[in-house]
Amino acid sequence: MKKTFFALSALLLFAACGAKTELAIKNGEASEDKISKIVWAEGDANWGDEEVGINSVSSSKEVNETTGLITCGIFNGTDYDEATVVSEETKSDVVSIDEGSSNVVTITVVKP
Repeated sequence: MKKTFFALSALLLFAACGAKTELAIKNGEASEDKISKIVWAEGDANWGDEEVGINSVSSSKEVNETTGLITCGIFNGTDYDEATVVSEETKSDVVSIDEGSSNVVTITVVKP
């Protein structure tokens, strides 16, 4: 019985340690336009040319960092300009996410 309990505990611990941390970005409804060129934690994840409309969510990316700065570009009518990003949760451009979970961070993006 003790051996079974120990083996089961070790298996659960191993499974928990292998959990992926994922991040998706939601372009909040207060944003001024669609966004692209999203970068998390100075390059830990990069969404490239993926466009995210107002009140829409990006694809999820696996990340290593659990605290980071979010940067992105905002549509200016023909291209994307560097934007001012504010997390709705932290009221800044730096956020923390839960390790081993699928996270969605909602941001408000305005033109500089």
